[in-house]
Amino acid sequence: MSDRTRTLHIHLLGTPQAFIGDEPLPLPSPPKAFLLWAYLLLKRAQPVSREQLAYLLWPDVPEPEARANLRRHLHLLRKQLPPGGDWIPAARGTLQWNPAADCQLDVAVLESFDVETAGDEEWAVLDGLYRGDLLEGFYDDWVLTERARLRRRYIRLLERRIALQKARGDLRGAIHTTQRLLACDPLREEPYRSLTELYYRAGDRAAALREFARCADMLRTELDAAPMPETLAL
Repeated sequence: MSDRTRTLHIHLLGTPQAFIGDEPLPLPSPPKAFLLWAYLLLKRAQPVSREQLAYLLWPDVPEPEARANLRRHLHLLRKQLPPGGDWIPAARGTLQWNPAADCQLDVAVLESFDVETAGDEEWAVLDGLYRGDLLEGFYDDWVLTERARLRRRYIRLLERRIALQKARGDLRGAIHTTQRLLACDPLREEPYRSLTELYYRAGDRAAALREFARCADMLRTELDAAPMPETLAL
């Protein structure tokens, strides 16, 4: 059993953070060393070729220079990770985050989350971990791709939870989850429509009217559009 006081906790969702136990850990620097770390964590299930990593992180420089940059930044990264852990084992031609490392990663929780069996405690953990989109403040092409993938994953989980809550008549729970969905996905009309309907079914007509007005205002100001007929029909 691992000693939680020495477990490496890594948060890539929202503003990146790392901790050893409860103690904050400085993130690796410079930024390319941090991004190398983040990519290995995101692709932790399989080895990644050094050639791929060099091109990913330095796409606009000649290959020999990119490979040299990778070697240098890998050395810097290893020096800055906590001592005593074989975090990135040496391997010829590939790199991989050690799957046996004493490490807890927020992205791993999101990717493995089972909405069909999760209870309120598991949802509280997930909602606490999803503090924002992946690697906020970074805009590399591969970051944007991974950010969109994980954001879609979280939205799908929320949508499924709402469906389950509605099916068992938990209107207040569905309202809370739909509010969470709107906070994550504020420019889509359907969650506003769902929330308006839920408030109406719960007997809160004032809140239903407020959400309808908020939806119409969002569509007008952000998308220069009017509510769809399905929303107006409510």
